[in-house]
Amino acid sequence: MMVLAAEKVRQKPLKADFTDDVMFGMAMARFRFCKRFLQAVLPKYNFDHIELIPQKYLKSSYVTRAGRLDLLCTSENGDQFNVELQMIDEHNLAQRSRYYHALITNNMLAAGTDYQALRETWVIFLCAFDYLGLGLASDYFQMLSHYADHHALGDGSHTVVLNAKGNWSEVNDELKGIFQLVLKQKATYGCLGPDIAREIADIKQNKLEGEKYMALTGEFWQDAIDEGRYEGIKEGRVAKRSAMLPIFIKKLIKDGQSQSEVIAYLESDFGLGKEEAQEYYQLAMAKA
Repeated sequence: MMVLAAEKVRQKPLKADFTDDVMFGMAMARFRFCKRFLQAVLPKYNFDHIELIPQKYLKSSYVTRAGRLDLLCTSENGDQFNVELQMIDEHNLAQRSRYYHALITNNMLAAGTDYQALRETWVIFLCAFDYLGLGLASDYFQMLSHYADHHALGDGSHTVVLNAKGNWSEVNDELKGIFQLVLKQKATYGCLGPDIAREIADIKQNKLEGEKYMALTGEFWQDAIDEGRYEGIKEGRVAKRSAMLPIFIKKLIKDGQSQSEVIAYLESDFGLGKEEAQEYYQLAMAKA
């Protein structure tokens, strides 16, 4: 059993693709990919001088209840852009947007600084589902007046929702290629998607990159465990299992594990009985 588990760990980087949280972060943290992605989403902006905020700093300064931010960068004038990959519809995108904007803004404004110093914040969700059910491949949100002919409040917060299952006719080829990766398809549109796919293939064949992937994966799981602890403490429970396991299960499902494989994993690694493992699986699916 231990040999099989170790082999599964070694094989994990080789099976990862763009939809894997860690692999997504590793690939998109390349300046050339991040810049081209943002340019495809917001073509009117100049992203020649963006600065990526390191994951190490994100982990210490941008810790959220749902884990750390996927990708954050700042432009030359201080505007900040957060990119979040969302593979599972947890029916809370609006609330996530509100929270991420607040988190970024809080880190942007030093104590005693005038509010006028706040720069614009952009939260960009890259989704594998149609959150609003409108069929739009790209949608944009900001604060608007209900009465004054939808006049913008101008608070500097912007949210973009990209939907890989929407109508692709309204987006450019670069985003179409990205959508193909989100849907686990071969990237054939544009140059960005195919370039990222080749980079991921190179990462998977590079021993040092593989070790980096495993290190980052360990941090990802620790964040999940810490979130489970937070939920348990908050609700007054000593045991954190009921809060932690659905997070693990959703991650296993997203990695392509079948129901029987997930249940077998819960039985062997967590010591659950078959019925209890099935109950946790159903709980995770209900929250998905």
